[in-house]
Amino acid sequence: MKPGHSPTGVYLYCITEGEPVAAEEVLHPSRPVHSLVYENLVAVASRVPLEEFGEGTLHAHLEDPDWLEREVRGHERVVEKVMASRTVLPMKFCTIFRTGERLRALLESRKEEFRRTLATLREKEEWEVKMYFEPTAAAARRTAAQARANLSGKDFLLKRKAEDIEAWQAMTEAHQQAQQSFEKVCGHAESIQLKLIPPQDSSSGPKLLLDVACLLAKPRVKAFCQQLEGLGNELSGRGFRLLLTGPWPPYHFATGVSQDVAAP
Repeated sequence: MKPGHSPTGVYLYCITEGEPVAAEEVLHPSRPVHSLVYENLVAVASRVPLEEFGEGTLHAHLEDPDWLEREVRGHERVVEKVMASRTVLPMKFCTIFRTGERLRALLESRKEEFRRTLATLREKEEWEVKMYFEPTAAAARRTAAQARANLSGKDFLLKRKAEDIEAWQAMTEAHQQAQQSFEKVCGHAESIQLKLIPPQDSSSGPKLLLDVACLLAKPRVKAFCQQLEGLGNELSGRGFRLLLTGPWPPYHFATGVSQDVAAP
């Protein structure tokens, strides 16, 4: 290391295949991005100062919301720009190696695993579907009317308890309907990761019922979106709302590989 130069590490954004990412492309808003190549694998990376990203200081930066937002946005920008033209295996945020040699050693030791995962993800996209349930306006009006009524303390508590039981029953039924409804469209997906949200309190406002990551073959995305739109229209009259976003880097379908990458 030259005098006056702070030590640097190698920040890994993603792994892809093919030609190196063009060095002149502006991928990150504040630092250069380069490619480290091993056979047909391409690691997309940046040099970062260890005084900022090293073990001794990184934890403190992660608790700084401004720093965290800036760096997360930069990380996602790089991954999404590479994803626009090729298949990517995205790495978790702040995967950092002390040297390029250690990163190259990782590519060499796990090359077959990375190739298999990239083959699985090739020509596919990750989309996210969220389903919300909102108590009906009629129920809200009924609750407000009862609250205004001249009830004794005992009667008010009994009515309040009955309303709570009714709300819990409605949420349980909503969960069941959400599962059944989503089965109508999940046949388009190559794979899904489904997270059921536990029943929530009975206060007014939308309740998140489902949060689903879907891995879709690109030729089937249009049909999936159309069917989901139709399902959303069908369910809207019953208090459900569907929200579809994407495409996203396939984090949910690469976790078995990307999340356990050691960064020595």
